[in-house]
Amino acid sequence: MQEAKPIFNIKPQHGEAPIWCPSAQKFYCVDLLKGEYYKVDWKTGTSEKFNIGQELGVMALGDDGRIVVGVRDGFGFYDETKNELQLIENSPEIEVKNRRMNDGAIDPKGRFFAGTMEYDGANPTGKLYCLHQNQSWDCLDENIYITNGMGWSPDKSIYYMIDTFRNVMYAYDYDVETGTISNKRNHIQWQKDEYPDGMTIDCEGGFWVAMWLGSKVSHFDASGQWIEDIHVPVLHTTSCCFGGEDLKTLLITTSNLNLSEEEQNKNPLAGRCFAFETNVVGQIEPRFKT
Repeated sequence: MQEAKPIFNIKPQHGEAPIWCPSAQKFYCVDLLKGEYYKVDWKTGTSEKFNIGQELGVMALGDDGRIVVGVRDGFGFYDETKNELQLIENSPEIEVKNRRMNDGAIDPKGRFFAGTMEYDGANPTGKLYCLHQNQSWDCLDENIYITNGMGWSPDKSIYYMIDTFRNVMYAYDYDVETGTISNKRNHIQWQKDEYPDGMTIDCEGGFWVAMWLGSKVSHFDASGQWIEDIHVPVLHTTSCCFGGEDLKTLLITTSNLNLSEEEQNKNPLAGRCFAFETNVVGQIEPRFKT
């Protein structure tokens, strides 16, 4: 099995939600429970850290320079220059204290998809939301344990989403003009002791899925057939994205959450980011349209 190598000098407690900015050659990832995110310069490796002020499940870049976020209290925008988080009015689930936003992605038209979970994922009360340009939002699906890795097929006709505790990746027909989903079905089904977490989709429609408790990223083709596993030398891999100058480098986030002292000794790199050079090109992530 091929192995990913550590990269950058940052070490979040619970790294998640990696994104790549091709124009600025910057890599971003969140430290979820600490409510922070890192911005790392690809060429120099220097990093900046920003604190949102509450649990930060997912972030994405906006076309106006702000960061759009899914946090404990729903959707919001973060301004780096002002160090200020502004929640949208009537943000979904702002009064629900036992759930938080967990993962998300920007759709091909610039909408922000993000979903919720209970803090321990014990019950299927999570919901999938879509935030529109005018800051209105819709609930698109519910009855989810852990709303996780999501993305779109290269032809924009299919939306995919993982529910970690159901050990499944769903596929939905996608109407790119309206942002609506339909015809939900299982696309990849894992065993009960396998926990798919975040993922990314390459330009050929292939899936790269980080496996919680799995020490690997699993690569599948567009039809959902397994191709290979990339070993990551930590217990918890959490998510991945494509980056680098040619968009062929798989950038992987990991976690040292819930590790005992013995497990931490066995996983000294837990929390670090990793890189793996692939032979495919990723998709450039859209920006949220404001």
